[in-house]
Amino acid sequence: MTDELAEQILQWHKWLDQHPERAWQEQVTTAYLVHQLESMGARCHQLEGRTGAIVELGAGPRWVALRADLDAIWMGGEDGYAVHSCGHSAHMAIVLGAVHLLTQADLPEGVGVRVLLQPAEEPGTGALDLIRRGALEGVSHLFGLHLRPADELGSGDFAPALHSGASETGLVTVVGQDAHGARPHQGCNAIDPLVALHQVLPTLRFAPGESYSAKITRIRAGGGSTNVIPGRAECAIDLRSQRNEVLRSLRERITAAAAGIALTYDVEIAIEWCEDTPGAEVHPEAAEIFAWAIRDVAGEEHLAPEIVTPGADDFHHYSQGRPELRSAMLAVGVGLRPGLHHPDVTYDTAPLLTAAEIMARAVLLAAQPPLHI
Repeated sequence: MTDELAEQILQWHKWLDQHPERAWQEQVTTAYLVHQLESMGARCHQLEGRTGAIVELGAGPRWVALRADLDAIWMGGEDGYAVHSCGHSAHMAIVLGAVHLLTQADLPEGVGVRVLLQPAEEPGTGALDLIRRGALEGVSHLFGLHLRPADELGSGDFAPALHSGASETGLVTVVGQDAHGARPHQGCNAIDPLVALHQVLPTLRFAPGESYSAKITRIRAGGGSTNVIPGRAECAIDLRSQRNEVLRSLRERITAAAAGIALTYDVEIAIEWCEDTPGAEVHPEAAEIFAWAIRDVAGEEHLAPEIVTPGADDFHHYSQGRPELRSAMLAVGVGLRPGLHHPDVTYDTAPLLTAAEIMARAVLLAAQPPLHI
């Protein structure tokens, strides 16, 4: 059976890898996953007006949940293409394998398995949508997973928790007044305030032990005439931090600095903060369950320490919305190179079966009433 499931996981992975879809457009992906899960006997509830689905085995009222992220990375602008360069195709195949294993297991009375087929992880908005739809009702434990680069984790090794960083994007709009290049005194140059804001960012300092960054990632200003001083300019700011408190402080200090710059240059500055993804707040019980599951399935020699990474994941919106939720993400070592989000990403698919077995084992451990690990 193990060899058959390993081959099936590879087939699922291959199909999903060949049918990538960008965020909120995962119609084909959703239909495929629903078909596979219904063939296993699961009940699938597709989301009205959205891609994705909520899938259930058993009847609850307590639920142990797994999350699979559906969307691919969009590369190359509006005329570009989608590619599963973040490993979501593997995540989905692993969760399918875990559900297959769980259909053959005995769950305790009153405990069911819920699978969150979540769209739009990349823009950081899919988890919030599922929370609003009641996906966490009755859920005591939530387990996610993510492939890791080779420089973080060796192929076939697993870490019981992934401490992702927090991130947020700010869209800055400066409104001044156009002017002729020969008469700058008649206008308010919108580029100068952006330059001033850019110079402020390196001055935002925190304690040496904190991990954080703030940088401008896009600037737009001016039109077709190079002799017109633009009165409107826009930029995007990317904020990163390992801790949510530091990210909030960065946002507040940049907002205050922008207000001061607006007064200095006699312009209007508006910042729209969006696409925020909280940093991980790993529940120790969930991490310990993963550690036991890794030992049971892969052996102590393949249990790696918990991983801290600056990369963000909207999985952590779930624990922000439900602080009592016992949640953690399994880090899966697959020798991924050259790195996540790279269009030419490659990785070893052999550990996918083991990852599915670990996910299923974690669900069964979490389902025990009371939990003994």
